[in-house]
Amino acid sequence: MEENYDLNVYDRFLGDFKEDGNHWDKIEKRTATLFQVLIDGDLKELVFVLKHYPKYVNLVCDHFRYLYNYSAQDADLYAASKLLDMSEGYQPKQFVRNLVRKLKKIDEYDISKLKLFLDELLKNQEKIHPIILGYYKMEIENNISNNNYHKLQVKVIEKSLVKLIVETSFDFTASDRDANLDIPYMD
Repeated sequence: MEENYDLNVYDRFLGDFKEDGNHWDKIEKRTATLFQVLIDGDLKELVFVLKHYPKYVNLVCDHFRYLYNYSAQDADLYAASKLLDMSEGYQPKQFVRNLVRKLKKIDEYDISKLKLFLDELLKNQEKIHPIILGYYKMEIENNISNNNYHKLQVKVIEKSLVKLIVETSFDFTASDRDANLDIPYMD
């Protein structure tokens, strides 16, 4: 997943960073715009920038919490995982919920595509954050329960699902203080 971006391109957009103040008061408008554009993308560039400028990680997590109009581009699974790793210790629920909303949707996958996707998760699970694995496990279970697949096909999927090492303590429901930030059309 390691991309080669020119770090000098980003230097001119990253202005002063203030430790104190409200979210938007900490950065300049051009910096906020840069992060908006990077968040709207597949997240690879965002992770690259944050790797070299880690002081912006918490700010990006906050920024992510309040974004409502993402582009139609899905987030790269591995970049999203790295972003979760980078933000360890600072993961507001709304940030995580908005992050997983950017991931590829699997609700319309048929059973064969679902099986291929699950096999890919299993093969690469050490590169994927446990919260994301937990999210996809839940989504696969929802897909199975919402479709009329043959029982044997479901058993094969369920047998593989048990092998996923997931984060089970993360609650994706919107009952925290950021619940009012959830927008129904985002789901």
